[in-house]
Amino acid sequence: MPDDITPAPVTQELPIPDYKHLPRITVESRVGALDQDGAQKVLRYEREHRDRTPVIQLLIARLQQIRTPER
Repeated sequence: MPDDITPAPVTQELPIPDYKHLPRITVESRVGALDQDGAQKVLRYEREHRDRTPVIQLLIARLQQIRTPER
């Protein structure tokens, strides 16, 4: 879970270029390629700036997928 004390990254620090201007559907199509650090950064930014529930849910699911390796 991201540290609530850590400020949200600015868009230049995000692993998805032009994130600020992307529609939800485009963001959702790129989440699967994110590593743990990238997903955490995007999640923190999304919660602080855009607060789109479907994107937040997808990012949380991606983090769970990363943390739970396939058997």
